[in-house]
Amino acid sequence: MSFINRSIAGLAGALALTGVHEIFKKCTKGAPNLDQVGEEAVRTSLEKVDAPVTDEEQVYAAAMGGNILSNALLFSTLATSTNTSQIISKTLGTGLLGAAGTIGLADQLLGNNKATDTDQKKWMTTGYYLLGAVVSIGVYNLLERRSKK
Repeated sequence: MSFINRSIAGLAGALALTGVHEIFKKCTKGAPNLDQVGEEAVRTSLEKVDAPVTDEEQVYAAAMGGNILSNALLFSTLATSTNTSQIISKTLGTGLLGAAGTIGLADQLLGNNKATDTDQKKWMTTGYYLLGAVVSIGVYNLLERRSKK
């Protein structure tokens, strides 16, 4: 049951991160546009196999799917404990690691990085990942408590 609970919790965190990101991207000036990172990764991958990019909506959909999947995997790794001190350290560590990875990847993939090029965007990205980590561990603990009843 724990593997299923970790998977559900990881997906919940990834969806929370993605949902908040999409809301802020549409409603807040100067919000990060993390989609650019995934879209550039998709385009680069397609170029390497000589596949033409013909539909930007498909690139966006592939990027979103990849983002959700990779974030779900990241967050599911933290959902392994119900011990309070471990929860705090794993949540902070995973959230900060995810944010640092995304910010670093944006710098690597996007030559003219507009996704996370300001301090505001970097802090918002960090907040998104911390939120995803908190949601993941919360869902995991809820599921674990319910499965023990």
